[in-house]
Amino acid sequence: MTHAPAEALHDLAHRLLCPDDAARWIGLLRPGLLLAHAGDGPAAGRLGGLPDLPLDMPWPVWEGNGPLSHVASLDCAALSAAGDSGLALPASGTLLFFLFDGRLDGDGCMVHPEDPGTRPGARVLFVPAGTPTRRHPAPDELPPYPEVALTAQAGLSVPTSDAPGVRAAFGDVADSRAWRQHPVNARPFTSALRALDTRSSCSGHRLGGHAVPVQGPVEWEIAHGVLGPDASWQDPRPDEEAAAWVLLAQIDTDDAADMTWGDAGTLYWLMRPADLAAGRFEEAMFTWQCC
Repeated sequence: MTHAPAEALHDLAHRLLCPDDAARWIGLLRPGLLLAHAGDGPAAGRLGGLPDLPLDMPWPVWEGNGPLSHVASLDCAALSAAGDSGLALPASGTLLFFLFDGRLDGDGCMVHPEDPGTRPGARVLFVPAGTPTRRHPAPDELPPYPEVALTAQAGLSVPTSDAPGVRAAFGDVADSRAWRQHPVNARPFTSALRALDTRSSCSGHRLGGHAVPVQGPVEWEIAHGVLGPDASWQDPRPDEEAAAWVLLAQIDTDDAADMTWGDAGTLYWLMRPADLAAGRFEEAMFTWQCC
C-alpha cells in the first residue's frame, strides 16, 4: 500500500473523507522505512552478499535440511538515522535475515507458519555493535545472492482495506457488501492514494509500517500458525492474535539481487512488540506469499 509523507496523507483524508472516517483512517497509519536500491543517499543495509557473522558463530543451518541463504543485512544505526521506523529497534548493531529458500531441495520443504516444524528455516539474527565479526564464506553448495546496497526512506504506510486493524476501526461495515462502496475504498480516495505513493518502482522492501500483502493479511497467517489447526477462519481468536503482531521487515522479489520468491512473491518477518523491545529476535515469525 501507499507510503507517503504524513502531511500529504492527513490532507488527503480531510479533503475526501468525513471527519469521523478521516480520524479513524489517520489513526491506522504507521511510520515505517522503505528500503530501496542505493542511489546518492547513505546505505542502510544490503540484500544478498556474504554476512558479517561473529567469529564464533557458524553459518545458520536448518538441521536435517541444510544451510540457510543470507537474504539481507540491515544497519540499525543507519536505519535510526533515516527516520522513524515505528519499531523499538536497537540503536546500533546489525540485523541479519536468513531463509531456507528452496534452492537446495527444489522447493521440497517450504517454510510456513502453520507448520511449526519448518520454523528453523527462517531466522533473524542480531549482532551487537562492536562484536568482532568476519565476512563469512557461503557454503559451497549455496552461492550467495548478488549484493545490492539499500537506502532507507521514512514515511507513513497505509494498511490494506482487509487488514485486521481496519476491520476493528470501521466495525461491521468491513464485513459487509457496503464496505466495497465505503469512501475509503471509493475510486477518488484510492486513486489519490496511489498518486501519493513514494515507493520506488523497483522495490517493495520495507522495515516496519504495514505489510504489503500479495494474498491477504500476513498477520492472519501468523495468527493461525500460533493458534494451531483448531482455530478456524470463522474463529474470533485469529483477529485478536493478528493484532498482536507487527511487521519487522519484508523483502520483495528483486531482479538486481537475483531473488525470486515463488511467482514474484514477498518474504515477511513479524514480531510481537514486547519481544522486539526486549531484543528477542529469535521469536520472529516468518511467512511468505506469491501470486
